Order: sequence, then C-alpha cells, then structure tokens
Amino acid sequence: MKMKQGAAGLVTSAMLVTLLLSACSQSEPAASGGTGGGTAAGSEADMSKRIKVSAMTISYGATPPDKSSGIKILEDKYNMDYTFIPIASTDYINKLGVTIASGDIPDLVVMPGLDQNWYNYMDNGVFLPLEKYINEKDTPNLAKLDKDFLSLFSGNGHLYGLPRLRSQASLNLTIRKDWLDKLSLPVPSTYDELYAAMKQFVEKDPDGNGKNDTYGMGFYVGTLAFGGTTSLFGSYKTPFNVNWSEAADGKIYPVMAHPNYRQSLEYLAKAYKDGIISKDFVIMKGTQAEDDFLTGKSGVWGDFAWNAYSQDRLDKARAVNPKFEWLPIPPLKGAPDGLQGYARGQGFNGFISIPAALGKDEAKVKRMLKFIDDQMGEDMNSELYKLLNYGKEGEHYQVVDGKTSYKDLGVKERPGLYLISNPPAEATGLNNPIESKEVQAVKNASFAAATAGAAFPDAMLGLVPTEMLKDKGGELNKLLLEASVKVISGEEPLTFYDKTLEEWKTKGGRQIVDEMNAAYKTLHGK
Repeated sequence: MKMKQGAAGLVTSAMLVTLLLSACSQSEPAASGGTGGGTAAGSEADMSKRIKVSAMTISYGATPPDKSSGIKILEDKYNMDYTFIPIASTDYINKLGVTIASGDIPDLVVMPGLDQNWYNYMDNGVFLPLEKYINEKDTPNLAKLDKDFLSLFSGNGHLYGLPRLRSQASLNLTIRKDWLDKLSLPVPSTYDELYAAMKQFVEKDPDGNGKNDTYGMGFYVGTLAFGGTTSLFGSYKTPFNVNWSEAADGKIYPVMAHPNYRQSLEYLAKAYKDGIISKDFVIMKGTQAEDDFLTGKSGVWGDFAWNAYSQDRLDKARAVNPKFEWLPIPPLKGAPDGLQGYARGQGFNGFISIPAALGKDEAKVKRMLKFIDDQMGEDMNSELYKLLNYGKEGEHYQVVDGKTSYKDLGVKERPGLYLISNPPAEATGLNNPIESKEVQAVKNASFAAATAGAAFPDAMLGLVPTEMLKDKGGELNKLLLEASVKVISGEEPLTFYDKTLEEWKTKGGRQIVDEMNAAYKTLHGK
C-alpha cells in the first residue's frame, strides 16, 4: 500500500474518535465480521507452548458467542486460549480509558484513532515498541506496509501501532439508474447535470406510481455535519467525510470554513427551495434518509462507500421495486477550482497495540504478531484465508455450483467474526465469492468512481490538535452547522452564513486555522 501522510482527521480530538467509531455506518457499513488470511507468516514464532491471548476490539453490531467453533479454529491454529473482548462502539472510548488506567490491559488492544489520548499513551510508555519484530521473514504482510504510513503510528523513534487497514476508496454518489432510464436522462457528469436530473426526479414521477411523492436527494443533519450528501461536494473539496481540506490558496480549513463552502451552501439552499431535498431534513434520521433512497422516495444518495453495496441493501430495495438499479457516479465536473475528485479514505480504521509489559515475553509477542500478520494476507483463494474468514468447508460454509455461501453455523460463529485486522489489498472484497455477481460488479464500479480523478486526503491526519482546537473546536463547528441549516432551509439568507463565519473567526476560528496551518507546513515540509 502506498500512502502519504495527511489523510483523515477532525475538528477536535473527541470528534476524531466519534467519526472513527461511526465509520461502520458511513465509510464501511457493509462489513460483517473480520477479514484476513493469505500467506502465512514466517516460522520463527514458537508454537509449541500453549499461550493465553486476550484481544479488545470495537463492536459495531451483535457480538458473536464467547465460546464457539470459530474461536476453536483460531485457538487450534495458533495454539492459544483466545479471549475475544468486543466492546460496543458507543461505549468503547470510556471502556478503553478505564481499562488502560487500571493497568490490566488486554494483550491486543484496538486503538480507535490518533487522538491526544494516544499521544499521551505513547509518551508514557504504555505500549510496546514493535519495530524490531517486523521483518519480511516473520511478518511479511506487515513488512510490506509503506514506511511513511507506519510513521503515523510511531513516536519517539518507535512503532507502537499496527493499522487495521481500510481501502483509500471512500464514499461516492449513487443514483437510481432505473429512474434515469425511465426519464431518458444521461448519467450526470457535472453539478448542473446532476441538479437537472434531481429536479426531474421531483417533477416527472420517476417511480411511475402517479403520485407526487419523490424527491431528488437524501439529506439529513447529523451530530457533527450533514449526511446523505456526504460525498456530494468532493470536487468542491468540501465533502463531509473529511473535516479539513486544502484550498486553492494552499492553506487548510475546516470544511464549513473552506472558501468553497459558501457555494456548496448556495447549491443546497436552491435544492431545498426546489424540493430536491426533503422538507423534513432537519428532523430526519440517517437510517430514514437511507431508507428513502432504497425504497424509492429519493433518487440520489451520497453516503455509500464501495463496501456498502451489499446484498441486504439490494434485497431491501428490490422488495419495493424489482427494477431498482443503483449506479455509482464518478466525481463531478464544474467545481469552483476545477477539481474533479472525491475525498479518499484514510486507509485505516483504528490500529492494534500491545502493552509494554509483554516485552518480557518475546515468544508470545511473536505468536500474536503472526496471528495479526496472517489476518492481513490478501490471497482470497488461499486455504489460510478461507480458514480464518469462512471457517471449515461443509461446517461453516459451502460451495455449490461455484457459489460460496455461509451455513447457519458460519453466520453465527465463523472465525472471521473474531479477527481484529484485515488484508492490505485495496480491492479485497470487491469480488468476494460470498456475494452475487451483481453486487460484485457495483462494488467494482463504486471503487473505480471513488478513486477516479484527483482523489484527495483529509488534511489533518498526523496533526495533533492544538489546545484551542480541543477547547473550542466543537463549539465553533456547531456554530457554523446551525447557521448552515438556517441558510439551507431558507430561514436565513446566504449572507447570514457570511456574518456567522466572521463570528466564528473572532471566537477562535482564525487562531485555530493559523495554528493548524503552521503545524501542517511543518509536517509536510512546506
């Protein structure tokens, strides 16, 4: 994987953690359990002695059984007694803090993000330096990772974290292709063409039910930003799946203070006035807005990453309309600065650390690193990959007429549900044999769309939030968000945003931008 510093970050360190924990519902909503396996790590890890390994990780849904045939596969493979500790995402930050403060830290701990707590842990020697264990023989998959990328999880000259890799292909716009076809409309390639298509979705009865009950674009107000149109303004460099981005003047800004954001607001305000956005967007929940797209009420959605195109979502949509067809849209032309691209994914979703106390047991550390490294193998056809992900053929999964599917036991307790890392390949999962050819095809189309053109990173990854940003960032973000809602809904004119932006600057926004730009220049040698 090739990656440079400067991928994803947030307005405050607390917000960084929040967004990382919500990634399942935006950037990665379709993931089910772990992935991994492929080329086995080297033979240096001594497997003769039975060890105990505990792993604390983030859970985004129902947790698998404490004891199961899936866990037994892992225990037998690595000669270990394995305690899997999944903590609900909503409670993970609190539980992590309490656990580390107690000193009784699990052997493998998933850290949610590069926040101030993490930097404090590094400085205070909470976790074990890992660089001496990473080599081509013993940990070949970890050894492949780009050094610049690994430096994000390093400090004081040591590597303290191993990233849980995610694709850099992130969110893209999705449109109802069956609606385009019904109205004889081309696939939009510009912002104006998209607007024209969405307007016809409002006016021309695309679902053919004879009722005026459709609108153009799913949209809602989230806790920290807008959803539904998350990726819409990628080419403006003001998408809501990043929080800071670089502008034409070379400086970085929070999205809602970016020079192009005013024009984004203008586009949305006009869309609201023309009925393209639901009149209920202020009170609408994200699940409702997504359902509106899947069940035929809206024609455009902007919160789908490539792995969100799941069979479950397709089945839900087809149950309402058998002709439902979704189409990922490449980045749009016509942005203020001439850019054409989506914000790219940060490339990881948390990272794994090992307590410093385990440094006295190098044999156990090597065994655990082999366990992690094996999960990161990218050959989906290898026996190891299948074993770690799917379990045992005939017991956890079956292959019928070339189609792989989980059996009941595999759904409930396959070993993949207990993994804490995943492969490095950018496109791993796009052609997962568990999924239908149709779902695989749309995933490939989404992946291509998300990475087309000038895909760009969030400007904040690798930067430590300043004290002003930590103290005032959330409050100032809320100020701009509330002003934006008033402008979009027509309660206030666009000039109200201008006035609020000046207030934002005087209350600390200008200082935050100056401080973070100084840090950004230092980080990138500018």
